[in-house]
Amino acid sequence: MRFALVEGQNCEATPGLSGSCRACGDPMTARCGQHRIWHWAHKGARTCDPWWESETQWHRDWKDHFPKEWQECIHFSPNGEKHIADVKTGFGVTLEFQHSFLPEAERQAREQFYSKIIWIVDGQRRKRDRAQFFASLGNAIHQQPLVIPARLHDSALLRDWKASRFPVYFDFGDSEPSDLCLFSEPTLWRLNPNSDSGAAFLSPVAKSYLIEVHRNGVAFDEPFTETLQLVADLLRKRQQARHGMPSAFDWHLVRRQRTRRRL
Repeated sequence: MRFALVEGQNCEATPGLSGSCRACGDPMTARCGQHRIWHWAHKGARTCDPWWESETQWHRDWKDHFPKEWQECIHFSPNGEKHIADVKTGFGVTLEFQHSFLPEAERQAREQFYSKIIWIVDGQRRKRDRAQFFASLGNAIHQQPLVIPARLHDSALLRDWKASRFPVYFDFGDSEPSDLCLFSEPTLWRLNPNSDSGAAFLSPVAKSYLIEVHRNGVAFDEPFTETLQLVADLLRKRQQARHGMPSAFDWHLVRRQRTRRRL
């Protein structure tokens, strides 16, 4: 963990410092070695939150985009269950930064525990994930916003997260020449929450923009999900009817429905 209580104050790990866990109150030791980022650890091989994973520099860099008072927030459910959120914004949205593999049962439990959550997943943990991901992308079916279907069987990363009921953002860092799409700034790939169609639809979102909207409490994810769902519905109808690409009038209807939902 990044923070522990030292004389009643949230403090970061410093050599020789002792503190107590903000969640359970047990003693904690500052681990300040040369090979891992400095952090706090419970004394003994235990943790008070079974959902907590060892923090990497990738985690720490993401957390640093948000105020420290939003980091490692203890979230309580009505029945008293508690867990430590990586970031919980001042607007009630939980951001979970996931580096390690997450079992399906635990993902479902976390999504049920947090009422509003988005996932940001390290797309570079496994060497093959980047190449598989970009190989799975099809041709764009919509331009504004850019929507690209993906073949689930071609990407282990997509299969791991396809059933999530909340937005999932894959972080591959800077663009590389081998990527299907190249961007001038770090860009995340947003997997639309699982829908009845069972298809995977992705959209690129600038990392700086995602950080900005969540720092400022701008409604983004729900309206974006609705837009992508409308696009997916039109695609499914087109496939069922065996027609060509949706007409300009179809996209006009999408924009009208989206406007009405916002009113």
